[in-house]
Amino acid sequence: MNTGTFDTTALSSKDLLAEANHRVANSLALLSGMVRMQARALGKGTAPPSTAELKMMFDGMAARISTIGQLHRMLAQMPVDAAVPLDTHLRDVTNMLVSAFSSEHQPVHVEHTGGACLVLTRHVQSLTLVVCEIITNALKYAHPAGGVPVRLMVDCQSHADGLLEICVSDDGVGLPEGFDSQHGGGIGFQLMRALTSEMGGTLQINSDTLGTAFRIKVPQALVANARSA
Repeated sequence: MNTGTFDTTALSSKDLLAEANHRVANSLALLSGMVRMQARALGKGTAPPSTAELKMMFDGMAARISTIGQLHRMLAQMPVDAAVPLDTHLRDVTNMLVSAFSSEHQPVHVEHTGGACLVLTRHVQSLTLVVCEIITNALKYAHPAGGVPVRLMVDCQSHADGLLEICVSDDGVGLPEGFDSQHGGGIGFQLMRALTSEMGGTLQINSDTLGTAFRIKVPQALVANARSA
């Protein structure tokens, strides 16, 4: 079974350094793009953002940077064709986000379900960032009045036909009435849609007054074959 482990001696230090530099460059370019998207969004506003809005914006950017940093620590010694157990990684990312956004006034409870969901290393960053945006959005907006615990469920399923399916749901107040799930929302929603599209996947959003569910599906090409030698 391919568990993603490998013999690092098979790669030269030069090869490892080149791959690490490539990943860092890609991540920095991604972060730069996020900042530009946020700047454009602010520029379109009719009024200056409030202190609360600015704090939320910077908290969101800090969460993205922390997520990418954690990804680098995990993937530093893995080749692009290794297999990563995504469910374990999503638990770590979720714990980090909950620690950053929860408080004694608004505790957060997360339930993880599903299987190992082995995915190729090169796709982990995009998948993780999409889930990061969904969870960050839920932690901010599920119960905007505060004082109510936020309950999240993260489910990762690898289907027999090779389809990877990730569902992240909350028990919040739902998205605003009339929200356009295909085009609406701020930088977080733009990023979710762009990254999912880039992977050749689909993002489905269902929302009502009992909560919101985001369902990500990526095709077989993105799923590592757990049965390979």
